[in-house]
Formats: sequence, C-alpha cells, structure tokens
Amino acid sequence: MSLPTYNFVSRFRISIHPNQSQYTEKQWSLLTNYSRHSDSGHQHPRVKTGSALAKAGLKKIVLKKVMSSLQRTPTLPPGTKPLDNQVAGHQNTEGKIGCLLHEDGTILKPVQCPPKGQREVEFYQELFSEQKSDDKVLLQLRDLVPKFHGLVHSPKESDARFMKLENLLLDMKHPCVLDIKMGRKTYDPQASQEKMALEIAKFPPAQNIGYQISGMQTYSPSTGKSQKFDKYFCKNLNEETIVFKGFGKFFSLDGVLQKEVIKAVIVRLKEILEWFNKQRTFHFFASSILIVFDGDVNSPLSSKSPTSSAGLKGSVADNCCNGDTDSIIENDFSDVISSDFVDSVTDGQSESVHPKVQVRMIDFAHVYHMPEEDENYVFGLKHLIDDLHRLLNS
Repeated sequence: MSLPTYNFVSRFRISIHPNQSQYTEKQWSLLTNYSRHSDSGHQHPRVKTGSALAKAGLKKIVLKKVMSSLQRTPTLPPGTKPLDNQVAGHQNTEGKIGCLLHEDGTILKPVQCPPKGQREVEFYQELFSEQKSDDKVLLQLRDLVPKFHGLVHSPKESDARFMKLENLLLDMKHPCVLDIKMGRKTYDPQASQEKMALEIAKFPPAQNIGYQISGMQTYSPSTGKSQKFDKYFCKNLNEETIVFKGFGKFFSLDGVLQKEVIKAVIVRLKEILEWFNKQRTFHFFASSILIVFDGDVNSPLSSKSPTSSAGLKGSVADNCCNGDTDSIIENDFSDVISSDFVDSVTDGQSESVHPKVQVRMIDFAHVYHMPEEDENYVFGLKHLIDDLHRLLNS
C-alpha cells in the first residue's frame, strides 16, 4: 500500500503551525509541490513509497525546503551576482547563496558546512600549493580542474566563505552546460546505510554505467533561447536513452549533432582517464565532470587568452581588495597558477583541441586520500567515453 503523501504532508504542516495564514504563498507552495514530487517517485524512484525510508526521506525534504524559505537571504559579496548558468548542485534559492559570478570574471563557490566544505577547501589548497609544484601527478591534475585563486570572505557576512575559481564560461556567448556525476557509488566511505540507500535510489542505472547526468543547459541558434533540464528530467533517463535523448539533446544545435565538439570532449576525457590510470593518491566520491561549449555558431573560434584561462594576476588579484568595500582574499594562489600557464605555453600544450570546448573535474567535497586505483571513478569514465563514441558514430 502506498503512503497517502498528501495526508502525511498535511499532518506535517499542522505539526509546524496549524494556521496556513502564517505562511507566505511561496512557503505554502513549497509544501504542496514537494509532496507531489515525492508521491510521483521523482526523488527516490526505487524506494517504496510506503516504506520507513521513504517517509523519512519525504519528511527531510519538506522540512529542509520550508526551513530554507524561512531563512533570511544572506548579503551577496560586493561585485557579485547569482550565476545564471548553474545547472546542478547548490543553486541560488531563498535563504541560500549558490555559485556567484564576480565582476572580475571569476566564479565564487560557497564553502559548505564542515566537514564537506573544509574537505573541498583543503583539496584545492593542497593541489595548488607551491610545495606541491614538483609533484608531477598533482601538476597534471591542476590542468583538469578549475583554477583556484584562494578563499574570499564577504565583509558583511563573517561566516560566509567562498572559493574563488576559474570561470570556464568566460569567453562564451551562449554556453551549453552539462554536469555529469561520476561513479557507481556517489556516497563516500563515511556514509550511513540510509544515505547509501537514498543515493542508489536517485538513479539506479548508475550501478551499470557508472555515471549520471545531474543537469544541463542547451541553446537554440534559431530562437536565440537557452533551455535548462533539471534533475527530474535527468532521472527519467535510462541506460539507452541517456545516450541519445540525454547527450544527443545536449550536443545538438537545432537538431544538428555537433560532432567536432563531441570529439574534443572525448579527447579531454581520455586525458582525465590517463591521469586516473597513473595516480594512486585520491578517491573521488560524488564528484562531477563539467562540460561546456559555446552554442554561438556565428562567432569565430578564438583561443583563450592567458588572462581568462590561467592566473588573473594583474587583472584580478591586484584589483579585488579595495578595503572594506570589497571582498577579502585569503591564500591567493595567482602566482602558482600563472607560472603553470607559462610552463604549459612553453611546452606547446593547449587546454583543448577545440578552443570553445571546456571539460573539467569539479565538486570535491568527498575526496579522500587512498593509495590505490579509484576504480569507482574509472569505471564510470570508461563507460562515458564509450557512450559518447556510440553517439558520435550514430
């Protein structure tokens, strides 16, 4: 027997407050909308609706959304605005700040609550530390993730910290964005049994293919409009449809498959796979690969300049510390990034065979030091490359 979701949520409403008039229209709408999503199976498609696990998950979702809407919206750091092109992860909502676009062209990603947030910060700090500049494995990894420019503190929000990261969309007029979460297991070694079950239930096909699409944004040159596809669209994909209805939709402009873009992405993914085959330092759980390309077919392809692709020293680091009126940068890594870029240019290496395509590993809140192959990530990466070959040859 399925759980009468509406009755459960109705009782949950009363337990919070018996009077509907005490809620704003948006807060009340959150309750009813999320009850419908949970009842239709969007949240946990393989967890039985009437199970104790489903009840606990539903209550947690509703409570989290209501409490989030009741929180005040923190003040944005000076010179920033919400990032419009974010397709997954912690996005800008009432009471919560997501990724921000800074006027200097970088991205500010909020540091999550510990231990996740601190783990991601420490990963970036270790990776871009000058002390690691002679470690070939880490040097190669720097080219596979967004450049890190240190931590930023907002002067009006003492407890708000942001990671200052490279903006991969900086030179793109109409960016197409794809977020792919990697691995059969998207829960880390410290996850509870409940967390494991919920993560598996989110997208069961990941057990066979080793990855899942978290969200994407496409562009239509004929209409001049972009369109986002959220996690509910992505969760309805399966092992077959994810290739042609998922990737096929993303890599097409008005129905025309962009094969050169796919080829460039495959080249980049093989570079990431080559790195994983060598490294025995990190294991990445619930980490993603971000793929972006410019949907503007009329603009000529042009290589990215050192200012936008690598360190922002001179254009950003020297101009973003303006006393009390601007953000405060901690642990500036511009010198390390700039030297890496000079070395790569000297060696004749480029970041991509296609200047308008960018592929990076992102999201490192669940990275652990383990001296063995990250089989979980490698499994998904190999399947992803194979599936893109299937699309390319279709």
